[in-house]
Amino acid sequence: MSKITIPLIIIIVAIVIVVPQTLFVVDETQLAIVTRFGEFKRQHTSPGLQVKTPFVEEVTKFDKRLLRVDVTTASMLTEDKRNLVIDSYARYKIIEPLTFFKALRNEASADSRVSDIVNTQLRQEVARDLQAEVIAETREDIMRRVTAASNWSEISRSGLFSQFLDVKDYLSLSHAFVRVTIDETPDDDESGRAATPNELALLELNPNPPELAGFSIAYAINVRESLGITIIDVRIKRADFPPDIETSVFSRMEAERERIASGLRAEGTQRDSEIRADVDRRINIILETAQGRAALLRGEAEQEAINILAESLGKNPEFYAFRRSLQAYRVFMDSQTTIILDPDSDLLKYLQDPGDGS
Repeated sequence: MSKITIPLIIIIVAIVIVVPQTLFVVDETQLAIVTRFGEFKRQHTSPGLQVKTPFVEEVTKFDKRLLRVDVTTASMLTEDKRNLVIDSYARYKIIEPLTFFKALRNEASADSRVSDIVNTQLRQEVARDLQAEVIAETREDIMRRVTAASNWSEISRSGLFSQFLDVKDYLSLSHAFVRVTIDETPDDDESGRAATPNELALLELNPNPPELAGFSIAYAINVRESLGITIIDVRIKRADFPPDIETSVFSRMEAERERIASGLRAEGTQRDSEIRADVDRRINIILETAQGRAALLRGEAEQEAINILAESLGKNPEFYAFRRSLQAYRVFMDSQTTIILDPDSDLLKYLQDPGDGS
C-alpha cells in the first residue's frame, strides 16, 4: 500500500507545482506577453487558457481597459500672462503590449510618463490661449487639441532613426507614425507647420538642408509606436487662480458685481419713476376725458329737457301755468302759514272761486 501511496503523492505534488507553471488564463480585460529569460517570445491579446514552458518562461499581464491617471496639478501661464492652477486627468489604453513592456514595464511607470506628456502639452497649449478662453466653455477645444498633441512624443532626429526608422525598416519620414514640424519663426509662440513631402525628402538626406536654414525643425513619434499606448482623452477638472492672488481676484469680482448691481438698481428706480409718471399721465387724461364727456352729456340732457319743456309749453300754456302754480303752492302753503298776496298776483289766480267771475 505504501509503495502505491508515495508515487501518487509525488505525482500530485508535481501536478500542483507544474500545472500553474504551465497553464495560465488571459482574462477578457487583459493583455499578456511571454518572455524567456527576459527575451520576448509571444503576446496574447485574446482571452482564454494559454500554455507556456514551466520554470523558464514568465507571463506579464496588462489591463487593456481604459486607464485613468490624475495629472500633477501645475501652475501655468496663459497668453495674457495670467497664472492659472490647472488640475486635469487623462485616460489612455494599452494597445501594443510588447512595446509597452519594453518602454514602460508596468502601469505605474506608464501613469508617470502619461502625466508628464499631458502636463507638457497642456502647458504649451495654455501658453497660446487667453485666461478667459481656458476658464470659459471654449476650453473644450483646448482639451481636444491637448489630447491630439499628447499622442505625439518629441524625439531627436538621431533617436528617431536609431530607435525606429532603421530598426523597424520604415520607408521614410513620411510614415504615419512620424511627424516632422517646421517653425519658420522660432522666436514667437506660434506652433510650426507640418513639413511638405519635398522638405521630408531633403531631411532624409541631410539633417540641415540649406533650403531650411534658419528654421526650427522638430521630430515626433506617435506614442503608440514609442510607448505602446494611445491617449484617448484629456480633461481639465479645475482651472483656478493661484492662492496668493485668489483673494484679490475675488475682491475685484465682488466690487464689479456690486457696481453692476448698483447700476441695475438705479436703472430700475429710473424705470419705476418713468412708469409711474406715465400711469399718472394716463389717469389724468382718462379723468379729464371722462369729466368732459360727462359735462357734454349733462349739457345735452339739459338741452333736451329744455326742448321738451318748451315744446310742452307751446302746446298748452295754460296747463303749464297751472302745474307751475301747484308746485309753488306745495312749497310755501301749509295749515300754519298765512299768505298775503296782491289781488293781481298770478299765485292768487287759481285760489279764487271760479264762481266769482274772476
